[in-house]
Amino acid sequence: MKVTTERNLIWAHRNRTRVGKGTLLRIDPGIGPDRYQRALTELRDSGNEMAFASFTFDSSVGGSVVIVPETVSETEGPTLADSYRTITNATVQSDGKATWQQGLDTALAALDRGAVEKVVLTRQVQVQLDHPPSTTAIASHLLASQPDCYVFAVDGLVGASPELLVAHREGVISSLVLAGTAPNVESLGSAKMDLEHVLAASSVRKGLAQYVTALDIPARTVLEFGEIKHLATRFEGPATNGSTVLDVLGTLHPTASVAGAPTKKALDLISEIEPNPRGRYAGPVGWFNSAGEGEFAIALRCGLVEEGKVTLYAGGGLVHGSDASSEFAETELKLHPMLQALGLE
Repeated sequence: MKVTTERNLIWAHRNRTRVGKGTLLRIDPGIGPDRYQRALTELRDSGNEMAFASFTFDSSVGGSVVIVPETVSETEGPTLADSYRTITNATVQSDGKATWQQGLDTALAALDRGAVEKVVLTRQVQVQLDHPPSTTAIASHLLASQPDCYVFAVDGLVGASPELLVAHREGVISSLVLAGTAPNVESLGSAKMDLEHVLAASSVRKGLAQYVTALDIPARTVLEFGEIKHLATRFEGPATNGSTVLDVLGTLHPTASVAGAPTKKALDLISEIEPNPRGRYAGPVGWFNSAGEGEFAIALRCGLVEEGKVTLYAGGGLVHGSDASSEFAETELKLHPMLQALGLE
């Protein structure tokens, strides 16, 4: 008997869990820089209140998902309705290392000749399953193991992202930039880590500038998510009149955290060296309402659940002086939460 993958819509962070059930309306925002505005316009025109959304990393590529659920429940506390269960007979079909290594060599050569300052390289891992898993079950496990992350599930894409791309709520815009990753604090003190973070934080500061009347930027700190530590910078400021979370997305994405710098050159290099499209990985994922408020994380530490398989994604920022073995170890670290949720670790 064919088993259909259950796909609740989920957005959960710390003590707040939002779950959408059913599909009242499915919006295709199309491609291009106006896709975010089209999504908001269609939601407003439909007369509905809110939607869950997962946009593709590359705005020129279709496949973004915007869903208005039939019902939405919001609860205090981290519990999801479907408790975690181990997924049996999951096997790694391809660890993606050879493809990633080939891309790394090309990326490091580009960095050495000064073609880009930073580029973010993605590794994809293919996991074969004996039956489609419950995305709610995966999200439930991630919420327990990664309590400070933004746990999401939208149309088969499920994960736990530590990075808030933008929130626009009650007249305040906020963002959290993470760049520079290591298993211990000492390793975050290198010049390489500093450069990687400075470039990412700079791109967000510039992207937010036109949408806030002032911008509060506390001192950089270190945040811990599960086994992983990051250099982190927070941004917050009063929103300009009339701005929406979709406006900010159109300017802010992709940040240097997931693309590189300069942005256009980094995106061109990514297109050249990554043979498998990212799809919705590293794109904005979250929710928005008809008033233009919402919250979006960057779709990281995630997997795309399809019939009988899951594609897992992990990325890392490369700058001049990046070390191949350290970069691969970083992808291993970032894959761990999803592999654990699938019962593979």
